[in-house]
This record gives sequence, C-alpha cells and structure tokens, in this order.
Amino acid sequence: MTQSLFEYTTTVKKTWVDHNGHMNDAEYNRVFSDATDGWLATLGLDLQAIEQLQYTIFTLENHVMYLKEIKVNESITVTIELFDFDTKRLHVFMTLTNEQNDRCATYEVMLMGIDTEYNKPKPFPETIRKSVELYADIALIQHQPKELGHHIGIKRK
Repeated sequence: MTQSLFEYTTTVKKTWVDHNGHMNDAEYNRVFSDATDGWLATLGLDLQAIEQLQYTIFTLENHVMYLKEIKVNESITVTIELFDFDTKRLHVFMTLTNEQNDRCATYEVMLMGIDTEYNKPKPFPETIRKSVELYADIALIQHQPKELGHHIGIKRK
C-alpha cells in the first residue's frame, strides 16, 4: 500500500466538452467514477477480486461541486481522501485539480460494500478492510473542506 493519497490522472477528451466550451457536468461523474474504480483496485478490489470475492462497491449518494471550468485537452488529477468509514461503508471526498493545481471540482460520495451473490450490503472482506484501514492512516481528512456536507439551497436575505 502506498504512503500517499491515491491520484487518478486523465486528459479531457473532445467528446467530454459541451456547447459551452468546457467539460460537461456528466463527464465529471465519469472521471470521479473512474477514479473510484482505480482507487478500489489499489485497495485490492479490482475486477478479478470482485469476481473471486463475489463482492463489489455501490455508490449510494454523491454530490459534485463545480469550482472552475475545465477545457479540452487539459490534464486533470483526482485525489481521494476518506472522511469516515465503518465495516461496509466509505464516506469519501475527492478533489479534482488541473495542471496548475487549481481546485476545479469536488466530489463527496457514500459507497457501500455489496455481496454480489445476494445483491445485499455486506461488511468488507478482511483484505479490503485492512487496506481501507491502512489508507485511512494516511488519507483520513484532518480539516473538513468547506464543500464537504454542503447543503444545496437558495440563500435568502
């Protein structure tokens, strides 16, 4: 297990850009989902392990905040931190940055471990639990970002 935050890097594809000239909102979810899959693979839950363990991770809820436009061909990086976890859930916070290290988006997500044979929630297999605990040692959020737990609403004066 690495001793630093997991990073997922990709480049904004032309097909991801909308009529406004920036990355379409749906593509942020694609990038964060791909980052999640990559991160879970480093924790030991790649496609082979999913099949072998009959165990996977589902997304229960997520929240994206768009902070800065991203254009075609920009290199972007997602870093992953843990806010909280228990025996079968992960409360994760991701930050998407550009090459200048500007914060372009954040993603808060609740993930749940699922037994694929019965399609029901189930605690993490021992190997995954240990990997999550090791990752938490280096990636547990110490200072809550303002976007974490953000409530959507119209501010009234």
